[in-house]
Amino acid sequence: MYNSAKQLQRVLSAREIRKTFLDHFTISHGHKFVRSSPVVPFCDPTVAFVNAGMNQFKSVFLGTAAAPHKRVVNSQKCVRVGGKHNDLSVVGTDGYHHTFFEMLGNWSFGDYFKREACAMALELLRGPYNINQSRLYVTYFAGDKVLGIPADLECFEIWRSLGFPASHILPFGCKDNFWEMGATGPCGPCTEIHIDHRPDLGSVEQRAKLVNAGRSDLTELWNLVFVQYNRHADGSISQLPAHHVDTGMGFERLTAVLQNKTSNYDTDLFTSLFDGIQQEAKAPVYGGSFPDGANAALLDTSYRILADHARMITACLADGMLPDQNQKLRRVLRKALNISEHVFAHEKLLSHLVPIVVETLGEAYPEMSAKQQAVIDLINHEQEVYKNLRESSSKAFAEVLTEFPNLDDIDLMECPGFVPAYREFQVQRCKFNNNTIPGDFLYKLTDTYGLTEESFLKLAELENMNCDLERYRAEVSLAKIKAKNTQREEEGTSFSGLATEQRIAEAQAKLTNRLAGTDNSHKYAYAFDKETDAYRIPPLSSSVVGMLLNDAEVSRTQGSRLQEPSTDTISIITAASNFYYESGGQQADAGKILVRNQHKLEHPHVLDVVDVKHLNNCVVHVCRLSSPTDGFELAIGDEVELQVDPIQRQLNTCHHTATHLLNAAIRSLFNKVTYQVSSSVTREQCKLELGLLGKRIQKSDVQLIEDLINRLICSATPVDVDLLSAAEVLQQNDITMVPGEVYPEQGLRLVSVQSSELQLSSKELCCGTHATNTSELSCFCIVNLKQTNRARFSFTAVAGQAAENVLKTAALLRHRVDLLEKQFQTDKLTNATEVELQTIRHNMLHTDIKLPYAFKMDTLERISDMLKRIKESSRTTLKEFVEVEMRNLLQEKPLDTHPFILHYITSSALVEEIPLQRATKLCQDRPILVISMCDSVVKARCCVPPSFINDRFNASTWLQSFAETFKGQVAAPKGQNAQAVCNMKGRRVSNLFEEQLEQAMAKAQAHAKLYL
Repeated sequence: MYNSAKQLQRVLSAREIRKTFLDHFTISHGHKFVRSSPVVPFCDPTVAFVNAGMNQFKSVFLGTAAAPHKRVVNSQKCVRVGGKHNDLSVVGTDGYHHTFFEMLGNWSFGDYFKREACAMALELLRGPYNINQSRLYVTYFAGDKVLGIPADLECFEIWRSLGFPASHILPFGCKDNFWEMGATGPCGPCTEIHIDHRPDLGSVEQRAKLVNAGRSDLTELWNLVFVQYNRHADGSISQLPAHHVDTGMGFERLTAVLQNKTSNYDTDLFTSLFDGIQQEAKAPVYGGSFPDGANAALLDTSYRILADHARMITACLADGMLPDQNQKLRRVLRKALNISEHVFAHEKLLSHLVPIVVETLGEAYPEMSAKQQAVIDLINHEQEVYKNLRESSSKAFAEVLTEFPNLDDIDLMECPGFVPAYREFQVQRCKFNNNTIPGDFLYKLTDTYGLTEESFLKLAELENMNCDLERYRAEVSLAKIKAKNTQREEEGTSFSGLATEQRIAEAQAKLTNRLAGTDNSHKYAYAFDKETDAYRIPPLSSSVVGMLLNDAEVSRTQGSRLQEPSTDTISIITAASNFYYESGGQQADAGKILVRNQHKLEHPHVLDVVDVKHLNNCVVHVCRLSSPTDGFELAIGDEVELQVDPIQRQLNTCHHTATHLLNAAIRSLFNKVTYQVSSSVTREQCKLELGLLGKRIQKSDVQLIEDLINRLICSATPVDVDLLSAAEVLQQNDITMVPGEVYPEQGLRLVSVQSSELQLSSKELCCGTHATNTSELSCFCIVNLKQTNRARFSFTAVAGQAAENVLKTAALLRHRVDLLEKQFQTDKLTNATEVELQTIRHNMLHTDIKLPYAFKMDTLERISDMLKRIKESSRTTLKEFVEVEMRNLLQEKPLDTHPFILHYITSSALVEEIPLQRATKLCQDRPILVISMCDSVVKARCCVPPSFINDRFNASTWLQSFAETFKGQVAAPKGQNAQAVCNMKGRRVSNLFEEQLEQAMAKAQAHAKLYL
């Protein structure tokens, strides 16, 4: 390669090259350094990854956010693995494509323009970087007659004045020298600086013809965009009121130029990674060869792919992106794992490369250093998931995987109906319009095959398709309405109910689309009254700006027009509102709207607010008249008084703050990789589902969490709320955010609870209502814990008055069980004692009664122990014991409504052994699968009458669908037909038996519904 830079005293390292660029603009030209935004798009739902330096300033160009500074410089982390900018397929086959790269850039927001931008760029290249100007070519926009934009001769003259001969200043059209953000919006001409790596190969005139010709020996180095126009929807162009500069220079390419390398992979950004791979794997040294007709260069290509992917994976994971929620990232990660294992014969090679990536990039991007261990933990977790997937894939899944290898990137084999669902998807996809999976087909995936919304969203992402979720949810709503109707009702009734709801929703959307937005800031106007232990929410007076009576827009309505006062709804939009609409997982407020009574001013009419919606930036209050009367009257422009129900708001508020504290407590106590999956907040409770790597939550952990949160409540720590912009948020490291969530640019509410004494910090972006002090929660307890997936746990908790009620219930139950245990110990037992214990146990397991989780587990253990000892001393035989339960079950579930029986014998935990054949003998008219759990060993038995056996449903396949969860072995009793009868060999179970049982029975239920 011809030396593109002048002879330097020494070659600059990559670290020095980056620092020189930033210093040039900050120290010499008054720019403000702004740290790189995460590679996870923060405010932009249109891209999967940040793929250019300008992404974090997109809103500034669009005019929706203010510039952080007039002059800005940074080095931006970028990822390109899909869509228009997809470098994934060619990474490793050449010397310059990458999935992860850095973009050096400087910006001017309404400050300097073309002359200064060109001069600063040339000053850096000729000065600190010592590049010979004679090897540089610059381009400018040649103009476009269709757009009506003349050639950018100003740019031509600027370069001439900076010393470039005309032969080095070249015009190009829109394709190369006009930048646009999208079909509409900011745009403008650009000028590119190209560098000739081999000027010895021809004259200036000859070499100039190779600019923008895709040559590796004459490449683009720097692009300077002059944002001066605005493209309108009709295609016309107008001048922007303020002109901006946006420049970008690929760091890896610049480093190769300044280190005199022909390939980016030969720079010190990659050589340390190659050394690490070679030393760890004891592989042959990297040779720098590329694939061609004679040489596949498999080893060197694998070196490049693994090094590139290690950088991309580390950057993404350190920025909070999760493979479970981004299939493109998972695909890259699994490709790297496969190369580690199959090419370099080192399973842990990828995770061992993370410290080397951090060593080369951690100084520029400190979040990588801070999250190094978390990145390694996530890679190890993904490796375990991938290994389990390959080992436990069913035969059917293995077959479909052979046919469609890309399914290896998603974890859907756990869903028993996935294989037939995917085959039908492949058959039907040619009928789908606009690259969108229609809602009715999505509903079929759920109803027929058991796929969840999360499952088919993963499938859609894998197939690069969209989902019609709106239609899908309408189908789900319709199914619920049908289910609620009794068989006596005509089928048309359910449709009419849903049709009315849909008409009202459409009318609400149409009305709000032409109204000004509602001022909803008043929802945060509340205070806690310590004397009454209650929130004061001042009523709000506002004028009515829009109104619907059912689905009809009206300017005035009267009580006499309400034909069905109990069901007729009035949708009211006011200029301002203090009602909270459902968002951020928090339930909407309830309350009342008071309407002036012309006949009795002291007795206003009362409208009950039954729902609150947010449509087109308007708050819609869906109301019913509490006391129907002909005297009711309301018109557009009338003043009404909005009164929020303080009790519901207080419960919602306490539960939302409790959710944040629960999230923070888990992170603080266990110090493991933790990410939020979902949350919901209602007056009854709060739910939080978390991914938690490397930790299994036990009963003792629940008590630790409760203790920490209750100590925080007792400490009366303030709950602070700060308003920040997205730019300010991105400059902080310790804010907990939901992976994949898209946040607005302005008005972000940062809710913080800080306790140095308890070493707990909670900082979350949240639009919900929150307590002003932790003491307002009064107390907290967890009422349920479920493991919902690999390394995922769902917590249900209560706080405030709801927690106090739960603790009172627990105290009463504890007292009663203590008395029963006392009777047991003093031999004052009666049949009624046993019945009461059975009833208590049944209610604790099968009703909605809320109890502290740890107390519930302990109490169930106490009751089971007592019942077991009662049975040991009673005369009731084992045969009678099983038969009574089974006969009651079969009586409750007749054949005409229950074509199969799937049942866990709940009383089996009380005895030493359950002969399951006794249970199955009682049911010979349909398939039956029964489960027992005695002495921490789970067993199961399945019988299928001959008339029910088919190619896909028999005793063996049905029982196997259940046994998978417990990793149980399935076999027929000696000498019997496996299609007719099968047993699952006993498996010892953990304290998560309830969750495993629920999961296993759900799989068996889905299998039977699908194939029977």
